[in-house]
This record gives sequence, C-alpha cells and structure tokens, in this order.
Amino acid sequence: MSNNKEFQGFFPSDNSASTNLKYDLITSKLMTGMQNHQMRTAPAPNVGIVFGLIGAVLQMVVGLVVMLLVGVRWVWKTKHQN
Repeated sequence: MSNNKEFQGFFPSDNSASTNLKYDLITSKLMTGMQNHQMRTAPAPNVGIVFGLIGAVLQMVVGLVVMLLVGVRWVWKTKHQN
C-alpha cells in the first residue's frame, strides 16, 4: 500500500492551523470551480417568458398612462363647468 503513504503526504491528517488553511483554500477553489461550471451550463431563460414579462410591464405602463389622462380630463371638465 505505497499509495496510502503518498495520500498521507499530500493530505496530512494533523489538525494544525496551516493544514486547516490548506484545506480551506482547496475547498474554496473547488466550490468556485463548481459554481462557475453551474453558471456556464445553466439553461438560458425561456424567450417566451421574457417577452411575456416585457408585455405585462408595457401593458401596465399603458394602463397607468390612460388612467392618468382620463383623470386629468375629468378634472379639467369639472373645473371648467363651474
């Protein structure tokens, strides 16, 4: 089992601060690599959902503009009738 000795030399099992720091660095690099891979392979957002969202926002803006214009017209009429 000469392979076991090489493993012990590469990953020491003592609980020293320098060993823990090495393990923290290794895990940090591993997690960063995994997150980068997940971001690269993530599916693109569905175009239909994006267009639906844009349409909903535009519809809300148009609705607010129409309500504002109707409100201003109503105020204008009531003010000039008296």
